[in-house]
Order: sequence, then C-alpha cells, then structure tokens
Amino acid sequence: MSRTFFEGLRMMDKSKLTVKQISIHLCACLIFGVLSGIIAKFSDTVSSNGVIGMFFSFISDITTNLGIWVVLATIIAVWSRSPLYASLKVLMFFIGMLLAYYIYSQVLFGFFPTYYFLRWGIIALVSPLAGYIVWFSRGEGWLSAFCSGLPIGLLFAQGYPFFYLFSILEDGYSFFHYFSVYGFDIFLAIFLLVILTKSKVQYLRVVPMSMLIFLIIWNFDILTYIFGGL
Repeated sequence: MSRTFFEGLRMMDKSKLTVKQISIHLCACLIFGVLSGIIAKFSDTVSSNGVIGMFFSFISDITTNLGIWVVLATIIAVWSRSPLYASLKVLMFFIGMLLAYYIYSQVLFGFFPTYYFLRWGIIALVSPLAGYIVWFSRGEGWLSAFCSGLPIGLLFAQGYPFFYLFSILEDGYSFFHYFSVYGFDIFLAIFLLVILTKSKVQYLRVVPMSMLIFLIIWNFDILTYIFGGL
C-alpha cells in the first residue's frame, strides 16, 4: 500500500545497476564534494583585489551561505534513480565536502575547528533524509509540491532580507557583496522552481506551498535554531 502510494508520486527507475556502477556513482559524488570543499576553502584565502579577487570573493560569499549547498544537494537527489539512491549520493557529497574543507584548514593553516566540524557533521548525517524527501519533488500532486517547496521556501527565507535591507548599502556595503549574500538565494529559489516543476498545474501547487514553508521558516525563526552559531 505504502509503496504504491509513493510510486504514485513519482515513478522510480527500476533498472538494475551493477555494484561497479553504484560504486562509480557514489565515488563521483564524493569527489564532487571534495572539489566543492576545496574551492570553498580556497576562495576564503584569496585577496579580493582585482577581477579575479572579486570573483573568488563572490565564490567565498555564496559558499559561506547555506543556499548553494541546498541547491547542489537538491540537484543530486532529484536526478537520482530512486529516493534511497538519492540519500546515499547526497550523504557522500556532504562527507566529501566537509572532509576536504576542514582537512584543508588543518593542513595549510594548522587549524581544525572541532566545534564547527561536529555541528556540520551532524547536519550532514541528517542530509540523507532530506535527499530522500526531495527526490519526490519532480513528481505530481500536492505532496510532491510540498517536497519541492521545502528547498525553495528555505532559499527564499535565506534571501528575503534582500528586499528590505538596502539601507546597509549606504554604509559602504557594496551591492556586489550584498547580492552574493542575499540576492543569490532568491535567484537559486527561482532556479529550483523552474527545474523542479514539470507542468503548469504543478506550478500552481508548488508556488503557494513554497510560500507557506517560507512563512513557517521565517516566522518561527527555524534556521536560527538549526544553524545558529554556525
């Protein structure tokens, strides 16, 4: 009964993969995570002078925020063969990213922030559940719209200050930096809305569901409870 219900949300790819194929896919996610972690940490060390410096400053800003990691994990999960496979691939991605980021800090700077590593490690261990749920977002119906609305609503909650904090620009806070911190999450939310929604009818479900999730996250300050201190 429950299996039929979930298959009604989104059909799984039932073709079998060999152990070698599964290993290659999971290793690819691990390597992608490692490269992402290295890029994120390297961008923190580059001077912001010049065009190249500004580019890496932008990378540093967006990798410091939650949004880009939500989108990457969502894409990995959604384009997986099944929700279980999505869980494994998302977990491997975040393991690779965290290990690379903090080992980079230890090797090059002799600094290993144990508190942050453990906090993010706990979040990474929960990520397979998020990957499992988000996999259904490419389906049809209200429950699939809810699954789509989770990352979209979260991103909109992250970027919402973009619409009302323009006053800080008067204090020398560059628009380039301002957009990378707040506006980029709005862009990512719209991007996910486009790629996760397969029909006009589903758009009419996903948009209000995303707004509902945004209001819940924003009004109850959920992100502060989960990521406060990070």
